[in-house]
Amino acid sequence: MGISGPIIVGSLSFTVMMFVDQVMVAQLGTDALAALGSAGLWSYIAGCFFLGVIGCVSTFVAQSYGRGNVGHCAGYAWQGIYISLLAGLLGLVLWPFAGALFAAMRHPEGVMRLEVVYFRIRLLGFVSMAWTTALASFFQAVGRSRVPMYVAMVCNAANVVLNYLLIFGTFGFPRWEIAGAATATVISLALQVVLLQAVFLSGPIHRRFGSRRAYALDLVKCRELVRIGLPAGLTFLMDIANWGLFTSFIVGYFGAVALASHNAAIGFMHLAFMPAVGLNQGLAAIVGQHLGRRDPATAAARTYTGMKLAIIYMFLMGLAFAIFGRFLIDVFFSDDPQVLSMGHKLLILAALFQGFDAINIVASGALRGAGDTRWMAVMTFLFAYFFFLPLALALAFPAGLGAVGAWIAATVYIIGLSGLLFSRFRGGRWQAIQIFADDRAAVETGD
Repeated sequence: MGISGPIIVGSLSFTVMMFVDQVMVAQLGTDALAALGSAGLWSYIAGCFFLGVIGCVSTFVAQSYGRGNVGHCAGYAWQGIYISLLAGLLGLVLWPFAGALFAAMRHPEGVMRLEVVYFRIRLLGFVSMAWTTALASFFQAVGRSRVPMYVAMVCNAANVVLNYLLIFGTFGFPRWEIAGAATATVISLALQVVLLQAVFLSGPIHRRFGSRRAYALDLVKCRELVRIGLPAGLTFLMDIANWGLFTSFIVGYFGAVALASHNAAIGFMHLAFMPAVGLNQGLAAIVGQHLGRRDPATAAARTYTGMKLAIIYMFLMGLAFAIFGRFLIDVFFSDDPQVLSMGHKLLILAALFQGFDAINIVASGALRGAGDTRWMAVMTFLFAYFFFLPLALALAFPAGLGAVGAWIAATVYIIGLSGLLFSRFRGGRWQAIQIFADDRAAVETGD
């Protein structure tokens, strides 16, 4: 918890920010709430490949730090920053295709128009998202996770204020409605980069890690980062994209009420799983540090402890969803009786898989910290696209269960995935993975 605790607080502050975004935008109507969830998800999907690649900065920094090679830590962070610049190019490439993307989803005209507006503005924040990931991964991996926590809290508070000003046009600011929500997020992400970079280059960090002199482009470190990060990025992309397809093309097919109910349920689910995501990131650093010290037993023990903590917390959150779900949706999102009824059903299904999802989140972080990314990429692709989505389609359409049927498929998928990830971690193959080029060369030559 010393490492994961601040990450959890930072993750929760981000979740609260997004939750407040949804609550504020919900005041604009059902169409706006439906559009925010779908467009926000796809803006995240579009950049999550780079986030997955750059997130592996923590793997290399943590293992270098565990070995005592502190001089390499800042170098890997800088390579992550350089890779993050490519995310900005991706945003420019995607801009003209926004209309076609959301038109293909066949959402109601009013929803689609708002989705395009929100998505295009969020593309401007791609570089900031990726850059922030590189620096936050560095600080988390060297045991200074309070730095990104404090920065996240400041920037998320700024986002809430900007939302209030730009969504509703208060205090003389323009009323941009859903465009204001997107603009506030982009500005807050840019502020996060400025603050993290300032700390990264500050005197104490430079004296310890040489952050001001490690800025040179290092092709060896880049290749190492891409070799481990590429499968991690593909895993992240495929995992989030399959949920995007699920949200926009399956649930969204059933109209604004189904999509708004889904987005309300997802908003509460974020509150449940973001602390587990904090454990995911913390354990990636912890596992990496202990593997760097040649101590896989402690790495495994910490992971099992993290799983127990996450399971207990998420089980209790699921219980709250099942009992109070209708009341929560009514208070925070909508008093539409159709949204209330369907949203509560979805939260009951979410309650069933909360504990299993805790295993998925924690185990994937531990495996990433060890560099075991290729297996996760293959299994994510096979299980998501050859089991989850076909089952969701079958239950939603031929079985006639609609959006609720799709969520039943999601419940089965998450429970099954937890068994696969737990078995992989328990098998222990992650303990023998070599992520550094010098180590792989030594193994190949028998040194």
